Amino acid sequence: MFGLGFGEILIVLVLALILLGPQKLPEAAKQLGKGMREFKKATDDLKQQFEREMYAEDAPAQRPAPTLVERQPPATPAPVPAGPVPVASAENVPGLDAALVDAPAVPAPAASAADTAKTA
Repeated sequence: MFGLGFGEILIVLVLALILLGPQKLPEAAKQLGKGMREFKKATDDLKQQFEREMYAEDAPAQRPAPTLVERQPPATPAPVPAGPVPVASAENVPGLDAALVDAPAVPAPAASAADTAKTA
């Protein structure tokens, strides 16, 4: 405790008893305890404030909420046509014939029963 040995602490206590007397010694010890408690509390508060300020720089800055001018309406998906999907051909897709010439040959998908009924 404070780098003092048992013998040194005993000498300090005997000197305090001689100088203060048996009536004032308990009051002096109480005052000393209060002073040490307040000192510890003040140092803890200072340490917490220092750490709060030091680590506050590490926290990412929060982006302010957008104002009414900056807000945009939510995007709505494009409507999907209800009818049958047209087949891609050179007439309705520009550049399809050039893309098909450069593309490797891919086997055509097998025709379903519904497709064969339409062609027949």
